[in-house]
Amino acid sequence: MGSLAERIAGIGRLPLLGALDLVDGGPVGEPGGNSAFRLAGVWGRLAVGPDLARALGATPGPVLLVDDLVDSRWTLTVAGRALRRAGAGAVLPLALAVEG
Repeated sequence: MGSLAERIAGIGRLPLLGALDLVDGGPVGEPGGNSAFRLAGVWGRLAVGPDLARALGATPGPVLLVDDLVDSRWTLTVAGRALRRAGAGAVLPLALAVEG
């Protein structure tokens, strides 16, 4: 995902701020199941590390959040929440592919 984010940042003339940290191995879960179980598999498993927090503080304007594959959309929701709580003014999600 890193090289793709670098390319998108370069083409869009955006600063590359970094990636979210994975907590306890990152999001877990399987396709299917109800929304509550899908959210539980993501909740608390993404975090803004100190380097990303500093970059967010120094970046005015919105942040482009890139995800390669989206299924339930909970990962984007939880990631966006973490970025907003860390100081991002706005979070613009971009999914490269949607499953389901």
